[in-house]
Amino acid sequence: MRSSVHQRIVLSICFLAGGLGVGAWGANLPALGRRASLDEAALGMTLLAFATGAIAAMTSAPRIITRVGAERVAIVAAGLFGLGIAGVGLVTRLPEALCIAMLTGICFGSLDVAMNSQAASVERRAGRPIMSSFHAVFSAGTLTAALAYSTLAHRGLGSASMMALTGAMLAILSFEAFRQTLKGPCEPVAQDIRPEGAGAPRSGQRAALALGVLAFVIFMAEGAIMDWAAVYLVRVLGTSESLGAAGYAVFSGTMLLGRLLGDRANRHLGPTRLFRICVMIVVLSLGGFLAFGSLPIALCSLALCGLAMANVIPILFSAAGRLGEHDGNRSLSRVLSMGYAGVLLGPAMIGFVAEASSLKISLSLVLLCLMTVALFGRISGSPSGGGES
Repeated sequence: MRSSVHQRIVLSICFLAGGLGVGAWGANLPALGRRASLDEAALGMTLLAFATGAIAAMTSAPRIITRVGAERVAIVAAGLFGLGIAGVGLVTRLPEALCIAMLTGICFGSLDVAMNSQAASVERRAGRPIMSSFHAVFSAGTLTAALAYSTLAHRGLGSASMMALTGAMLAILSFEAFRQTLKGPCEPVAQDIRPEGAGAPRSGQRAALALGVLAFVIFMAEGAIMDWAAVYLVRVLGTSESLGAAGYAVFSGTMLLGRLLGDRANRHLGPTRLFRICVMIVVLSLGGFLAFGSLPIALCSLALCGLAMANVIPILFSAAGRLGEHDGNRSLSRVLSMGYAGVLLGPAMIGFVAEASSLKISLSLVLLCLMTVALFGRISGSPSGGGES
């Protein structure tokens, strides 16, 4: 059977493709708003369309994964995600933006659920923390896309060309992942599907719900930074679009650094302590980002946000993966769905609140939610609720 090394290569390629696509999507939002004449509310509608498509895909993805396999779903979804990203660069009107965003969201939702489900299974079989390494590859993709977008935009290359290049790169990565699967038969990952009614005990369900609430808030905060930081720099602080994309790159770069060190920090501090420290740093740095109108302070704040946010999500995924081991991955699916609802719906809601008040006020509400998580959030990774994960 194909070795676990090749399985991890395929999974890393899928994470890289997802990161490249998301990085290009976030960096392109200011240009999309200008090209299609979208205000904050219209951008919010576009993000909501993306969220609707992604959540719809997440509803059906688990059943498809059970029949086809998470690895195969991730490979196909990565290629289709590239087509969607290329299409975003051609948008010139709001109706087009809504349609393309929804289709792209369907592809991304399928990719994200499939590759993270596979990563959780691989981590359980490995018997040691490896989730941060996969998410480091994702962050490398977002950083690469944001830096490339910023550099090419500064040199005058059109946004349509840049999105087309990104889409082509995702298609190439998808083909390479498929080629890797031909090096041997796919080693099946046990799905541990149990009959209805044979799920986790109530304590495990409560733990999954608690993790899901934490995931919703954390993912909402990350989505807010990914989708609105560049817009905030351009529209509130008055920077250029290339500097707005550079701010996104700063956030992605320090997130990559944090995830490269994540497994070691997790072993040294423990997941619950690391989780709370990181969330508190995000609170302080996001507060500084909103409180001061200086570009250097804003960039430093984004750097700290990325460094601290880096391992919060891998910790949640690892905890959810351990819960899912006891109930046929139902807890994992529940936590992932609640988390993705935050990252996909949160930025859209921020756009609507910003239109009614201001972007600063809407991001301040995210800050308030993070403060609550920092004070009361706790990570539990077993159905009994005892012990850290």
